[in-house]
Amino acid sequence: MMRRALSVLLSILAWPLLVAAQEITFDARVDRNTFEVGSSIRLTITLTNAQGSFSNPDLGGLTVVQGPFESSSFNYVHGRMSSTVSRTYVITATRPGSYTIGPASARVGGGTLQTQPITVKVEKGTGATSDRLLNEGQQRDRDLFVTISLSKSKVHVGEQVVATYTLFSRYPNLELSKYDLPALNGFWAEEIDQGETTWEDQLRTVNGLQYRVAVLKKQLLFPQRAGTLKIEPLRITCVVNRSFFNRGSQVEAMSNATELQVLPLPPNAPAGMQGAVGTFTFSGALDRDQLRADEALELILTVNGSGNLKLIEAPALDLPPDVERYDPKINDRIGISGSGMSGSRSFTYLLIPRHAGELVLGPFELSYFDAEADAYRTVQAGPFTVQVAPGNGGGQAQLSRPSKADVEVLDTDIRFLRTGDLDLRPAGHHLLGSWAWWSGMTAPVLAFVLFAMWRRREDRLAADPAGRRRREADKVARRRFKDAHDALQRDAREPFYTAMNKALHGYFADRYGLGAAELNAAALERALGERPDAAALARQATDLIAACDMARYAPLEVKSRQAMYEEAITLVQRLERP
Repeated sequence: MMRRALSVLLSILAWPLLVAAQEITFDARVDRNTFEVGSSIRLTITLTNAQGSFSNPDLGGLTVVQGPFESSSFNYVHGRMSSTVSRTYVITATRPGSYTIGPASARVGGGTLQTQPITVKVEKGTGATSDRLLNEGQQRDRDLFVTISLSKSKVHVGEQVVATYTLFSRYPNLELSKYDLPALNGFWAEEIDQGETTWEDQLRTVNGLQYRVAVLKKQLLFPQRAGTLKIEPLRITCVVNRSFFNRGSQVEAMSNATELQVLPLPPNAPAGMQGAVGTFTFSGALDRDQLRADEALELILTVNGSGNLKLIEAPALDLPPDVERYDPKINDRIGISGSGMSGSRSFTYLLIPRHAGELVLGPFELSYFDAEADAYRTVQAGPFTVQVAPGNGGGQAQLSRPSKADVEVLDTDIRFLRTGDLDLRPAGHHLLGSWAWWSGMTAPVLAFVLFAMWRRREDRLAADPAGRRRREADKVARRRFKDAHDALQRDAREPFYTAMNKALHGYFADRYGLGAAELNAAALERALGERPDAAALARQATDLIAACDMARYAPLEVKSRQAMYEEAITLVQRLERP
């Protein structure tokens, strides 16, 4: 027993000398030289019969998926001892091609050993990601990139499209410090509320690399003009690998820019088309169908469906001339989600019939463009029949006058004496044939003629609602600009630009019949006709609307709000001048 233990002890003590007598090798190898994008290979670097440190090789564009893993072994066979130290990498390629793995170096004793370069071929195969945005983002930065994707690549003016801003990260610890959304020029945008930004539960694999994924933001975009609209890149700043003992490092990433092809709405639009795009139904209801003259009833017209609901204006009403109408109250029940904008918009009109009889309201029409069918649609609501009974005044309009207050006579014991000219008439003077008599006789005839002329004018205006809107466009615009002025005085940024946008779009819709989706420089220049300054005014108007849109949805303001307000007022005044 003592002899065997001594033999083992001598063998261990002699091992370094025996190892030194063995051949020292340093080599690198891969488990295969050809593989596909999305799959991986193993690179193993081995130092045999020596102790030393060796460096990592240049992978030549390949990416480490796992590792490096280090291992060591000691063998004693038939009196010969050997040792190995290995380092193993799991590597992959994100695109096809030929790659060369450079030599690794090891310092042994006083010298340096190197491995031979290795060439591998990567084929596209079925594991490659076909998404162009993901491939481009991965080429910009394999560890961190952002993409902007659109739900559609080609839409019509006013048709909704969803923009998604997505973050891909391979860092185990990442904190998003800030990101700057790109300016949206030519779009009406609505934010999609998706709650707190969190990482998705599942990892996504892109060309063999796994990423944590988070959707930073989603926006619902409505293009307002035809052509190619571009969305600039999104820039983000992050802090990675922060811990209790490490402040981390700051990294930046920039997304792709994307373009949207916007087609104009087809020609030959229906007469009542005001820029509604989507899929809608149209319905109406009355709060009652029997009432007395001079009493009020409510007419409710409701648009249901999906599309640009918030840009739909109140339908035009063709009412009898003896029905008084007030501006409608708008009630929105609209939801915005990743599938788009949907819900309902209701317009509640207060109507007052002034005469008794059977009153027929409607039918009322709504025209819109169905993007899925690539065709215009017109839907109707009504007609509605209302029985109007005579009012308290026999069915005629009654004027409400305040009652006279009782007059209390004070100091009745003193009467004032009348002084001055008593205006006595000479004897023999009669009213017949005098100027007062002739005035009394001709006044009713003159009043009837004036009333007939006024009634004919009202009938003509009622038969031309578009003309009434054109004539009253300046008056309506001034009322709308008052909201913008109030917001300017309060220094309220968002209400100011919202009121400005509504005032400008409403003015051009009333004055020239241009809906929000049709408002562009070319259409406005055609609407201005033969004016010598038509091109300059059209360009100034579209630039002003674009500046409002940019300031509303981006932190950039190209000019002061006071200057923008004054420019809008001056523009409307110039357009009203012949």
